[in-house]
Amino acid sequence: MAGGGIGVDYTLRNLPRMLPGLLLCVFFGWAALQWDATIHGYEQDYKEATAVLAGVKAGKPAASFTDYKNAKEDKYKAALGRFDQGLEKQKPKKPQILDKGTYETVAASGNMPFKLKFASFMVQIQMTYVAVLLLIGMLIRNTIGLPAVFQAGTIAARPIIKPGIVILGAYYLWSDVLRVGVIGLALVVAFVMGTAVMICVWGRKGKVDDGLAGVMAAGAGVCGVSAAVAVAPVVNAKPRDFFYAIGTILLFGTLCLFTFPYIGQLLGMSQPVFGAWVGTAILNTAQLVAAATWYGHQSLLTANIINIVRVGFIPLIVLWAIYYYVIKPAAANADNTQKLNVLQVIREKFPIFILGFFVMVTLNELGLFTQTQRDILGKDLLKIFFAIGFAGVGLNIAFGDLRKAGGKAFAIGFIAATLKAVLAAVAVILIGAEAFTVK
Repeated sequence: MAGGGIGVDYTLRNLPRMLPGLLLCVFFGWAALQWDATIHGYEQDYKEATAVLAGVKAGKPAASFTDYKNAKEDKYKAALGRFDQGLEKQKPKKPQILDKGTYETVAASGNMPFKLKFASFMVQIQMTYVAVLLLIGMLIRNTIGLPAVFQAGTIAARPIIKPGIVILGAYYLWSDVLRVGVIGLALVVAFVMGTAVMICVWGRKGKVDDGLAGVMAAGAGVCGVSAAVAVAPVVNAKPRDFFYAIGTILLFGTLCLFTFPYIGQLLGMSQPVFGAWVGTAILNTAQLVAAATWYGHQSLLTANIINIVRVGFIPLIVLWAIYYYVIKPAAANADNTQKLNVLQVIREKFPIFILGFFVMVTLNELGLFTQTQRDILGKDLLKIFFAIGFAGVGLNIAFGDLRKAGGKAFAIGFIAATLKAVLAAVAVILIGAEAFTVK
């Protein structure tokens, strides 16, 4: 389909032009996932080594590696046997066993190896594959620059996040979607649509051009770039207006992406509460998903439902823009207004990937996925889609584009988005984790 994204023609004819950038994102995504697996593996070793060190420091003689390994395996087999007999409800996890070299180093020296300490520190500061892809992408884009041959493909890589959202549906039951979705709907109506309406009214009172105020309201209120693109033709936005709005959205989203996970930790937010917060407050879907994934898988599960509800409001923000910027002024001037084809607007603007997500939820509700299959879909395969998409996001965060946001419209959009984020944080903390937990 042509015109699927800014600056990219999504057709087979254009595939050769996109291929270099797509392959670059695949490579970066693969490298980041290798980093993630290695760091988390070492971090598990760090926890196990801490337990071994506790015994050494307590003066207990260290067992030989063979005895250590056999003891861990025997304990696991005993627990597994109790599970098979129905004496334990939860299947035991396989034990973390240090390799021989690491174990003997820890037991002999009484010190933690540097690689394990480094891995633990990386996990503490949440330097996951998401953060690595975004930071390295930004570094490349804003230092040596991204050669023209890669630009189309890296932009085309960003929507690959959406198939990941679709397959994440294998982790949900309709009871979760409806329960969290209803609360999410209330949050979206109160904060998301409320922000959009406030910016429209504030922009008109501040004598901001309707085109700029309209795309700013859609982007800062509802759903980042996608909503701004949808509303732009309705309000006759000029290219300058559009890029001012996009600059504001990306600047705010980038700041949120790199600060919200730490703010969430500082405020003691659980993963479901944090997911509800970013699902309401962060403007762009890619940045929202990145922040939620950064914080944890449960955070992502909650944020995704809120985002599904929010993205579903794109047709409604288009209808609001038509009313506020077309019908209302025409009525005030006693002009004849054209009849609005509501169904056509919804059909053209409704995000198709949401339907795919609902299909996956339904299949899971029918019991078509085992726990192993859910993990393969909702964790392993999802990471592949997300890694490629986040590589494209990072490589397209250019500081020059962020600087395009400016003036009164920037102030209105930024203040409104910040106010929404603060109020949403208060609301989700008061509502509590139980309401947002995907079970």
